[in-house]
Amino acid sequence: MAGLLSPIARRCRFIWLAWLLALSVRCGLAAPSVPPDATPEEKRLGEEAVRAFEAKVKPLADHPALPQLRAIVARLAAVTERPKMAYTVKVVDDPEPNAFTFPGGFLYVTTGLLKLAQSEHELAAVLAHEIAHNTRLHALRMARKEHRLSLPLLLSMLAAMFSRGETTAQVAQVVVSVLQVLVLGYSRDMEREADEAAFRYLREAGYNPVGLLTFFEKLQQVEERTMPPAVLPGYWTTHPALRERIADIKRWLQASGLPINRRPITGALKVTAKEAEWNGHRVGILLLDEDELCRFAPLDNKSGLQRAQEAARRLDTALDDGAKPFSFRLTVSEGRLLVAIDRQVLWELTEADAQASKRSLTDLARHIRQTLARAFLRERLNGQL
Repeated sequence: MAGLLSPIARRCRFIWLAWLLALSVRCGLAAPSVPPDATPEEKRLGEEAVRAFEAKVKPLADHPALPQLRAIVARLAAVTERPKMAYTVKVVDDPEPNAFTFPGGFLYVTTGLLKLAQSEHELAAVLAHEIAHNTRLHALRMARKEHRLSLPLLLSMLAAMFSRGETTAQVAQVVVSVLQVLVLGYSRDMEREADEAAFRYLREAGYNPVGLLTFFEKLQQVEERTMPPAVLPGYWTTHPALRERIADIKRWLQASGLPINRRPITGALKVTAKEAEWNGHRVGILLLDEDELCRFAPLDNKSGLQRAQEAARRLDTALDDGAKPFSFRLTVSEGRLLVAIDRQVLWELTEADAQASKRSLTDLARHIRQTLARAFLRERLNGQL
């Protein structure tokens, strides 16, 4: 077909470029450093790929998540190796949880992913992973099959391709290859590299890297329900299994001295306080995942609700700090029930509080222990802890 380069011509051009690059090394010529922004060639290639992609998939121009996504991307981009890269973020109406990127800083997120992510930390984790693919030119590496070239030399190759004449066919071929990468995915090494870079980006941008762990755990649950390994055996030869990637993230967290506490990310074990009427009096109620822990009567010029709210704040902080069911100490002594972690008293209950709960202090202590244990078990089974 007219305009397409023959295989021989393409091979000659590659040999010429390889010789030129080798000559530059032998002559001591330093390769240019990776620019902090997208090169014109990257943008042009990305725009061509986006044009082909959006011919089939229409982004949602006014999706309410766009301002948040743009803010997250800007915060992450500032700590990458290419801090001046300007990203275009779009949302695609697709129930499958997915995100992908094109050269030049074009990022897409599906509505399915937005639904699956439970917090800004998980969204940041996904976006950091895609930004890592972009800063390392993974799509272009896969398309050109140049896995070992340094980033500066890969950019030089791209610039050379655009600077020579008769490049339309070559660009079209690379665009097709980039779109194929979108369908088939990156190599195992590239996925691991993007995971590790995302972990670092998250920490440096002030996000909790546990979000990377919790989101991959969610993806693993989806994967196990919808795509068992026997269905696509070839997929597993090129993509590291999610269990491997999850193990890597746990290892990085431990090596960094960071606790693996999923609660701040997933919002598990929700602590609330509310007011109710009992025997003509207003009492406060402390709840964990909507299950009642105990009640508070007015005491020392504080309303029952105020006491319940104070207890809720302390319990919430303890859970965020990684408290486990066995961390709690409940002691009944001299007409009072103390609920503590180590030596810190979270709240104290009186006989009047026990009466409002329609239990003795001893029964109330047993009830609180059981409610805590049940809530932890339920959230753990749901993959939230």
